[in-house]
Parts: sequence; structure tokens; C-alpha cells
Amino acid sequence: MTQSFYIISWMDVLVSFVLIALSIGLIRWMKIGLEQSLIIGTIRTFLQLGLMGYVLTWFFTQDNWLFMVCLILGMILIAGFEGTRRQKEYKIPHLFWILTGSILTAVLIVLGIILKFILDVEPWFYPYAMIPIAGMIIGNALNSSTLAVNRFIGEMKHREHEIEMLLSLGASPRNAIDDAMKSALRAALLPNINGLMMVGLVQLPGVMTGQILSGVDPLIAVRYQIMIMYMWISTVAITDILVLLLVYRQFFTEKAQLKKSLLRSAL
Repeated sequence: MTQSFYIISWMDVLVSFVLIALSIGLIRWMKIGLEQSLIIGTIRTFLQLGLMGYVLTWFFTQDNWLFMVCLILGMILIAGFEGTRRQKEYKIPHLFWILTGSILTAVLIVLGIILKFILDVEPWFYPYAMIPIAGMIIGNALNSSTLAVNRFIGEMKHREHEIEMLLSLGASPRNAIDDAMKSALRAALLPNINGLMMVGLVQLPGVMTGQILSGVDPLIAVRYQIMIMYMWISTVAITDILVLLLVYRQFFTEKAQLKKSLLRSAL
């Protein structure tokens, strides 16, 4: 009988370094100059993920709702800090709390629906369900929200005179930046929407592929992947909209005047 799953040993992982050697050879041949970065990234991946495997093994043995809640909150705080750090050249007031609060809201809504109404997890804080799903939600929310903020700032800078003209004609700040916000949201949501369009046709997602390789029935793996794809798009929609609705207010005074100095800080 054919084996339905494949166990990878640490020695097998070491053999996969052949792929890195091939990549380094190609990079050197093309004289791109990224060999050192690739080597450092390869070592960090091995060490970080190896350590995380042992850490997660310990996390999964915890059977305490308070521990799980604190762990998820810690992950959200780290995401908020990382998102703020990525935007350090843009001095947006309260950005850390905006990102953290928006991601927290998305986690509460999306994770709650999945654990309670889709997977029907018992207990609701079951680590094998809560940790990986929350991690995917938080990671996707962070990446998309930082993209949305970046694009929104770019649109604000590009449309500065248009926004000032609309304000002078009596438009509210919200109406004045409406086109900039819509453009930023489209740019941030498009990668996930494209993923919905292409999945199963030109791409087999990593989660589904990993499940199949571990011996899970392909139909079960597909159902999980569909849930995850819907989870991703709802996560980014909630987070990006909340973030931009809060961020745009930071660019205006209480008298609805555009803060040019703040916009200049993003130059």
C-alpha cells in the first residue's frame, strides 16, 4: 500500500539546503549581490522556525483560557508594534493603537466566528485551533493594513491640492479624502481578491498542500482552504477599513484643515 503521508526528518531538512545552494549559484552567476542576505535569511529561517516548533509544542500543552487569551493579545501587540515600526518614516499620531485596535477587532470577529460557528471548537480556547488560526488572521491583517496605510499616504500626497480645493468648497475631511481612501483600499484588497480568483487554477495554497502531504483527504483539505481564503478576505476588509477610517483623521485639525506638516513628514 502506498504511504499516504511523508515524515520529514531534520536530516531531510538539511538536504533541502541543496536548493539554497542552487539559488546562491544563480544569484552569483547573475551578479545580483544578494548572496549574503540569502545566507543570513536561510540561517534565520532554520533557527527561528526550529525554535518556534519547540515553543509551539509547549504552547499546545497549555490548557488554560487565560494563558491563550494573553498569548493572542501578545501576538496582536507585537503586530501593532511591527506595523508601526514599518511606518516609522511616517509620523502618524496614535498609529500603534490604531493598528492594534483594528487587528484586535478583526481577530475578535473572524476568530470568534470560525471557532464557534464553523469548527465548533470545544473548549473554545483549544490551542491546536486557536493559535494557528489567530496567527494567520493577525499576520494577514498586519501585511494588508500596512500596505493600505502606505498607499493611502501616497494618495494623500498625490491629491494634496485636490483635497485642499474640496475643503475650500465646503467638503468634510471624510468626503475630501474619499477617492484617496477608495484607491488605497483597492490596492490593499486586490492581492487577496486575486487569490480568490486564481486558487485551484494556477496555485495550490500552502495550507492545503501541507495537509495533503500529511495524509489528509484532499476534499477535507479543500474545505479547510476555502474557509481560510474567506477568512483572509474578511480579515483584510475589516482591518483595512478600520485602519484608514482612523488614520485619515490624523491628517486634519479640529477645524477640518489639512495638516501639511504631517503630510510633509512622509516625503
